[in-house]
Amino acid sequence: MPPFRNPGLRTAFLSFLVSAFSFQVSAQRPPEQPNAAEILHRMQKLQVVGSVLYIVAHPDDENTRLIAWLANGKKVRTGNLSLTRGDGGQNLIGPELGDALGIIRTQELMEARRIDGGDQFFTRAVDFGYSKSAEESFEKWGKQEVLSDVVRVIRMFRPDIIITRFPPNREAGHGHHEASAILAAEAFDLAGDPKAFPEQLEQGLEPWQPRRLFWNGSTWWRSDLAEIAAREPDWFAVDVGGYDPLLGLSYTEIAGRSRSMHKSQGFGASQSRGELIEYLHFEKGDRPKGNDIFEGIDMTWNRVKGSERVASMLAEVIASYEAEQPADAIPLLSELRAALDQLNTDGDWQLEWAIRRVNDLLRACTGLTAEYLFPAAYIPDGAQGAEVVVVNRSEASVTVPSWNGQLLKANAEQSSKVQPLGGKPMDAPFWLENPHGTLFDIPSELIGLPVLKQHAFLPLNIAGTDVVAEMPPLYKWVDRVEGERTSPAYAVPVASVIPKSEILIARGGPQNITVEVEALTDDLSGQLNITLPLGWATTKDLKAVNIAKKNDRQSFTFQLIPGEKAQAGAVRFAFVGAKGRSDRTLHEIDHPHIMPQVYYTPAEVKLVPLDVTTTASVVGYVEGAGDAVPQAIERLGVEVRMLDPATTTLDDLRGLDAVVVGIRAYNTVEAMPRFNPLLMRYVEEGGTVVAQYNTRSRDMMLPDSLIGPYPFELTRGRVTVEEAPPTFLDPKHALLNTPNAITTADFEGWVQERGLYFVGDRDPRYTALIAWNDPGEDPLDGALITCEHGKGRYVYTGISFFRELPAGVPGAYRLFANLISPRAAQ
Repeated sequence: MPPFRNPGLRTAFLSFLVSAFSFQVSAQRPPEQPNAAEILHRMQKLQVVGSVLYIVAHPDDENTRLIAWLANGKKVRTGNLSLTRGDGGQNLIGPELGDALGIIRTQELMEARRIDGGDQFFTRAVDFGYSKSAEESFEKWGKQEVLSDVVRVIRMFRPDIIITRFPPNREAGHGHHEASAILAAEAFDLAGDPKAFPEQLEQGLEPWQPRRLFWNGSTWWRSDLAEIAAREPDWFAVDVGGYDPLLGLSYTEIAGRSRSMHKSQGFGASQSRGELIEYLHFEKGDRPKGNDIFEGIDMTWNRVKGSERVASMLAEVIASYEAEQPADAIPLLSELRAALDQLNTDGDWQLEWAIRRVNDLLRACTGLTAEYLFPAAYIPDGAQGAEVVVVNRSEASVTVPSWNGQLLKANAEQSSKVQPLGGKPMDAPFWLENPHGTLFDIPSELIGLPVLKQHAFLPLNIAGTDVVAEMPPLYKWVDRVEGERTSPAYAVPVASVIPKSEILIARGGPQNITVEVEALTDDLSGQLNITLPLGWATTKDLKAVNIAKKNDRQSFTFQLIPGEKAQAGAVRFAFVGAKGRSDRTLHEIDHPHIMPQVYYTPAEVKLVPLDVTTTASVVGYVEGAGDAVPQAIERLGVEVRMLDPATTTLDDLRGLDAVVVGIRAYNTVEAMPRFNPLLMRYVEEGGTVVAQYNTRSRDMMLPDSLIGPYPFELTRGRVTVEEAPPTFLDPKHALLNTPNAITTADFEGWVQERGLYFVGDRDPRYTALIAWNDPGEDPLDGALITCEHGKGRYVYTGISFFRELPAGVPGAYRLFANLISPRAAQ
């Protein structure tokens, strides 16, 4: 562990490793100082030794009402295990999809748990989109692999009770949902079996047998659930609507705030008050005798051998606590910590957990803050200016042993300059370090963890008790409107290499690729190198990089020359210079409800030689929930003009060859009722409109019957098997023939799905062009419909162009080129 340059201060950068007690990795947001009532609430939670694990399939599946009640009302350690990070979903707040969306939804879960008091876990499973059965999910993931992860988390967290959000059958709807319940039931039996996944025992975990498994039923699926629960003995009803005066909130208010963190999925929730009943169905284990789901489970320190003194002292701490003087509790907390240390002779997981919580209380009672601050958010190797800033906001005696035992004065800021971030030059989500398929490739000791961030640990002594302040690296600044803002400080390479497009549709002849190099340090010099697929050549001129100022960019254009046997593949770029090397593109994710995030992709361009033609020159685009389709249209050599539905006029539309409406625009864009009549008039006059998928829901700005020139009805119909063969229903239709002749070969190599939210019933003036189906299901013909209206053409499509075009699927480009080509030219 590298020492700091100030020899009086030595903090270590540690990676969190899985053990029976070090499962919880804090979010990148700095810890909040609890108020006096919250400190008492945390003391009370220490008296409860039991735990519950809630198991779901995706972020936003979890019942935050139940989690908030368990964590704050029952005061049990409460964990939420999500099989996936939500990578396969849609995004209502931005263009991020796939891995980037998984980062957002991971952080949304971390923020939700920060509010409702739960812990968060994940398996290695990648969300590959909607699945219609658990069998398909297991086939994609590998059932044993994900099952081993669920068993691992159970052995890490050691829950007394496991609760699933979904039933283990098709009633769960989504195949991932069904799979989560099946895995939970099997893991319930296997976690306590030493013969199951023995490699976990070799890594330090121990078998653990939970006592009970419940399923959290919902009136969403069963409207008469209250009546069913009243007459069937295996249903248990719990009122989660209680009020906690220490927190000043009901558990359902807490739950509403927690659930509203799932903003990328549009799950803002009300903060309800008063009685609210949740229903739990007993599945297996020892059935409670009575109505209490915890009946017969010792939730006190009596379950820990020799802990009588600990329990007594904890009760004394709580009884003597004075809200106006939290620091007065420090002497008794120090004695409690000593009692726990004395009892903890062999690293018992429960005692280790309690020791960490007492350390937290010691710091909280001093009001102490310890921050590891940097002068910028991005810290390349060798950057200077980091410091640790500590403030003891009490009269308690707090010293820093590594600062020569320096006493921290009451309410006085004290700091020390330190060495900057060590470790890897790229500080990014650990689950994305290696390429992945349907399982993330991560070391076994990291399985289950939500996030992993290098933290500094500052040793402190509070009234004679040694504790450690955990400090995430931070950058703080003041925004003139928002006030103080905070971001994680990231270790980054010396440069970000940024191709201007991730895909190049090569339509014959020489091609140009523009690449920018952004300096992440001052005085960056070196050269930008290129590696080409087979059959391609480029000019020999040297691309010399010379950038004086950090964050400035230098642009380069490479000409690519195809040979006779030029192949598809990746064009790779790398900066090489005296300060270091970089072959990655740094991406920023910044949404107000989560901490700013960074991730990296290889600095490369997917080269797709393709015979594709479009007769469109200028296309308008209405942004919906966010996608990368406009950039894909530009790759076809078409100019894209972004349209604002609130201000665009009919005259603005008349100069366009087509207008494309982004995904879920009719769900998210308030001006669509004003704009849609203009679109229909534009079609009447000869224009082409291509509307992408929307969902039929309460948030629609227009009912689906009014979206097109003639009525149609949206459904939840979809085809999830990306290899599902298409049937051309009108093979001679212009959209399937000009300017590109579409064949079944154009539907090879698709990703994730064929499409979603297809049209069902519709006016007979619409023509359906394609039908397909998932195995064992009837064909669906509502993925691509069109009609003539006046002199123009209207197209509505549920085909997942928003996934296929950014993925560089050749056939998707050929079909989309036909859709945007003007009718008059076909």
